[in-house]
Amino acid sequence: MRNIKNQSPFQNYIQRKLSAFRHSATGLVSRFGKDRSGAIAIMFGIAVIPILIGAGVAVDYSRALTVKNRLSQAIDAAALAVGASKETDEDVLKQMAKDYFAANYSPYELGTPGALQITFADKKITIAATAELPTTLMNLVGITKMDVGSNVEVSKELRRLEVVMVLDNTGSMGSGGKIDALKSAATDLVNILAAEQPDQDKLKFGLVPFSAAVKVGTAYQNSGWIDVGKQNSLHGIQFENTDNVFDVYNKLSNRSWSGCVEARPSPLDVSDTPPVAGDTLWVPYFAPDEPNGSGIWGYSNSYLSDNTSNSNLDYRQKKSNKYDAQSVSSSSKGPQYNCVTAPIAPLSGDTTEVLNAIQAMDANGYTLIPLGLAWGWRVISPEEPFTEGVAYTEKDTDKAIILLTDGLNNIGAQGNHNKSRYNGYGFVAQGRLGTTSSSQAQNALDTRTSTLCTNIKATGVIVYTITFQLDDDDTETLFRNCATDPSKYYNSPSNAELQTAFKAIAKDLGKLRLSK
Repeated sequence: MRNIKNQSPFQNYIQRKLSAFRHSATGLVSRFGKDRSGAIAIMFGIAVIPILIGAGVAVDYSRALTVKNRLSQAIDAAALAVGASKETDEDVLKQMAKDYFAANYSPYELGTPGALQITFADKKITIAATAELPTTLMNLVGITKMDVGSNVEVSKELRRLEVVMVLDNTGSMGSGGKIDALKSAATDLVNILAAEQPDQDKLKFGLVPFSAAVKVGTAYQNSGWIDVGKQNSLHGIQFENTDNVFDVYNKLSNRSWSGCVEARPSPLDVSDTPPVAGDTLWVPYFAPDEPNGSGIWGYSNSYLSDNTSNSNLDYRQKKSNKYDAQSVSSSSKGPQYNCVTAPIAPLSGDTTEVLNAIQAMDANGYTLIPLGLAWGWRVISPEEPFTEGVAYTEKDTDKAIILLTDGLNNIGAQGNHNKSRYNGYGFVAQGRLGTTSSSQAQNALDTRTSTLCTNIKATGVIVYTITFQLDDDDTETLFRNCATDPSKYYNSPSNAELQTAFKAIAKDLGKLRLSK
């Protein structure tokens, strides 16, 4: 972003002073050879001066680094404002830069800044400044001040930026005003970045709300990447004859596919492998009717009569003819159970689309972080199923994912033969997580989250993570390690602090758009 260097021949000056000192010291030694009186005192005096000079250089160099850092931050603020401005008048831009620089370099801070130097060439603007720093111990060798400087070059045509927000929409987000705070903070981020660069070709946003499943939207049923023909090995495994999911939906008179999809078989569930055929396609979400009847209890999604006297619970659940010409009377239960989020908003330069999607978010369901993160990656990826993202190799584009959760991975464990509520990974008892134990399910989900973080960062996508009002050491560590670096992890902000965190992320993303 910047090219920082000393603006005065400071090192040459030091060398000249030390050379003069060595010349004087040589004379002293020569005279000492002729006059031995006071030899010990003279030797001590000769020895202590270089020590003091060395200490002075270390102290003043440390102070100079502090000044240089503050100077650079102030110049960055000025450059970001000028680069994002629609203004073309050079005099106006110069004054804007000076105002931003002055606002970000306090007169009470160490170092006295000089005049800001601003030059224009083609579509590049270079901003440079120096600051004068009085020395301390270096006064011993006649060096009374140091000049340190910094400069930055900014392009009026900012780099492209693609941002996908992967946001927890689980039931716990509905308490304490958290979902409203999240909507407000996410809206602020979009508006801040859009104000800096209103060009829709240069700035795109996407949104992935997640809970126990992710809703891609019913519009994609015939997209070619939804499994409509039972190609995926997981398709229909909850029915006795592995019926086509869409055929079973058609049996019900008042329910149809609601747009959620299930996770692909491992390891495709943590990859960005494009959908072609077979297991690379996504199975439409269908939560089966769970057992009911005399003496049967503990099932959260029983919405039809089993139409059988067979006591085998798995048989009762998978029986296919119970859906024939039936209607579901419950508003909360049915094949869409736990498919409760708002749909994905693909990458778009139309900020109105993502702002509307943010406002449509609602809090419901359980926390399956890898489902959301995997779809965040697919939204920002240039590969199908979503292709709005530019290629990873585009040098003028930065890509970023913001991942937020207010809870640890939670499969929704239950004490029945399914061992969990139905979700994007089916039932725990089906073993799709690599375990049939509900107590081991969280570890399996955490491992998938970690793998996704590693895979995403390997493509060059920048990852920001937020644990929102969460007190869980394991999840905090997981999210800290998931972020591109520790500075991009935000831990347990309050509702008000969440807004500050999103603004800080917006500022950081804005800096990325300055020319290198």
